[in-house]
Amino acid sequence: MLAEGRLGPRDPYVTDPSSWWGILPSTPPAQTARGVLAGLSALSVIALCLCWVLLVRAMTAGRVSTRAGLAAAAAWSLPFAVGPPLFSRDVYAYAAQGELARLGLDPATHGVATLLTAGAPDGSGRAFVWAVDPRWWHTHTPYGGAAVAVEKAAAAIGGGPAGTVAVLRVVAVLATFVMIALSLRLAGSDPARRRAVAVLVAANPVVVIHLVGGAHLDAIAAMLVVAALVLDRARRVPHPHPHPQAASGRTEAHGILPGAAATGLACLAGNVKATALLCVGWLVLAHLLAARRSPRPVRAGAVRLAADAAAAAVASGLSIAAAGFGPTWIHALSTSGTLTTGIAPAAVLAAAADGVLALVGVHPADGATQRVTRALCLAAAAAVVLALSLRAWRHSPGAPTGTGAAEGTPAPDGAPPAGGDRAFRAFADSRPDLVVVGFGGLAVALGNPVVYPWYLALCLAPLAVLAARGAPAGRRAGRLPGTAAGRTVAALVAASTWLCLATLPPLAATWRLLGPAGVAALVTVAGLAVVAGAAAALLAARRRPAPPTSTP
Repeated sequence: MLAEGRLGPRDPYVTDPSSWWGILPSTPPAQTARGVLAGLSALSVIALCLCWVLLVRAMTAGRVSTRAGLAAAAAWSLPFAVGPPLFSRDVYAYAAQGELARLGLDPATHGVATLLTAGAPDGSGRAFVWAVDPRWWHTHTPYGGAAVAVEKAAAAIGGGPAGTVAVLRVVAVLATFVMIALSLRLAGSDPARRRAVAVLVAANPVVVIHLVGGAHLDAIAAMLVVAALVLDRARRVPHPHPHPQAASGRTEAHGILPGAAATGLACLAGNVKATALLCVGWLVLAHLLAARRSPRPVRAGAVRLAADAAAAAVASGLSIAAAGFGPTWIHALSTSGTLTTGIAPAAVLAAAADGVLALVGVHPADGATQRVTRALCLAAAAAVVLALSLRAWRHSPGAPTGTGAAEGTPAPDGAPPAGGDRAFRAFADSRPDLVVVGFGGLAVALGNPVVYPWYLALCLAPLAVLAARGAPAGRRAGRLPGTAAGRTVAALVAASTWLCLATLPPLAATWRLLGPAGVAALVTVAGLAVVAGAAAALLAARRRPAPPTSTP
């Protein structure tokens, strides 16, 4: 945190509104200092990711308790919670957008540069603008009314750029805390699932560095999505009643109200980040699936659909009223796609396609290949969501050919997780909400035209709960199990670490500082570390007792 903070803004034309307790420099560091700080920041992030991977391996072997995972998360998050915003200047753009909204200007139709002429008389508008990355000065916000309402309230409370950023940091930390608490509630009382949430969500570097450290609005959206999933589970609990006929109607009413409230929360999340609307679509589908078990499925489906529509309308209306603007942000959803992130699968495919085409002498127009790959990635994400939804439809109760577990009858929370793909699929069939929101959310996050680490926030909790199934403690101690649950853990670990490492500071100054001799020494040390790690792994494999063999 100290090294990255002392690096200061990466753009020389950006000015921090405060020193943040003296951590942020008043002038850019010298070239030598920049090389040292960039190297320390990179090594620190790499070390944190390696520590997390070791914690995940210990968790899969059953050697980490929920309390230990949460303690690690708290210890790692504390420096980022008290330090300045790091690895992204989005929070400064949030603050400027909140100031626009406070002045009655719609951030979806006005760029933050408007504050240069329409700001407060004390000149604080210029301080808001100078803290924002110049690439976002004239763009319009793609965030919904709920996000603008939070930004507007932060600007009103903060009273200036520094105070507004501090308020947004507090909001992000509180939202992350609540999201983790709700994720533990989503996991139920099963110790394996609670351990998985503590390690894969709370201690995840994406959460620690970017939700807490970066103060991104995705923390609020993730909190609302998990809250919606937790509340939606309440509709599946039968309502006790002594009379059977009254019990049917009371149970149906008992399921409609929590389901509609869950849809409203998910719609609020969609009014923060549009990708959260995936949860709204799933909840509507899930409520229609539940209606098929009713004696009058058509009527029950219509009632549930009307309740969901009313809840979504109320949530959207509250967002519009709190923000003070209509749904103009829908037209600005393409704003984030104006930039390119090299880590996005669409960008990787475009670079590979351009290289192959160049070999055969074909040179497409500038950006043509990327437009095609972005469309293909979005189509692939939509196909994944559709396939998962169809699977949920086929395996739901009442389906003509359904073979899945009945909704509302998941594996008991206290039951030990059985290993193997069969246990994972059985649990996945009983919790289609986790599958669609988890894997579907991951597909949407990676299928975006641009990809940032904090995009994973919406799918971390569902995937963590899913990953706990089928991973028996003690099996292949220290290794991820080769089951579907183990592959889910591996995918989550790979995506999280890959995206975190992709946001490291530019190391050009570090390489220039090291020089040829320094680079050679660094390569030598890295090679020795790899050899030592391989030797330690071989030694551990030899010491591991062989599995017992059965005799006839």
